[in-house]
Amino acid sequence: MARTKEFDPDVALDAAMRLFWRKGYERTSTSDLVAELGIARASLYGTFGSKRDLYLAALDRFVSGGSGPTPADILASRASALDAIRDLLESGAEPTVPRGCFAINATVEHGGADPEITRRLEGNRDRLETALYGALLRAQADGELAPGVDPRAAATMLTTLNNGLKVLARAGADQGDRIRATVASVMAMLTAPADPVSADSVSDPVG
Repeated sequence: MARTKEFDPDVALDAAMRLFWRKGYERTSTSDLVAELGIARASLYGTFGSKRDLYLAALDRFVSGGSGPTPADILASRASALDAIRDLLESGAEPTVPRGCFAINATVEHGGADPEITRRLEGNRDRLETALYGALLRAQADGELAPGVDPRAAATMLTTLNNGLKVLARAGADQGDRIRATVASVMAMLTAPADPVSADSVSDPVG
């Protein structure tokens, strides 16, 4: 009969995800992982394989929503598509621990050096851009989007902006005001101006 594992692999994977998120791949040692996960080195290797295998599993966990709502979840959470986009962009201003975004941190650390990591990160960016495009189309249909804004081009721009804001968030909680000011500026460019109240629509007061 096989021995029952003395730990929960899902809990251990979540712990590994947060450790890699906080320290990055290169600065996280196997000893760090053993201490953080609270398991024996043999159990770590027997369950997850190498440190790199564990990192890939942790990255998969993150991009599939293991740390909370995915960007697609956030973008679908509001009646107003532009309000949802604002929520997504401002999420970097929240004092979360670890700060920033695991996927963006991985992009900064690895660039395009590792094909398997690159494939995961490119897929994550593509999913974000597709979700933003859908939200912008919804905003356009609802009359929220400013005239002349191309939803496809705007989705690409917002994806890039979101990535930059997550890098900024990594710098610390004191970046929150800068993040919110940046988001306010871009949302002003995206938002259709309110319809002015015409003189004909105002009734004369009854004398």
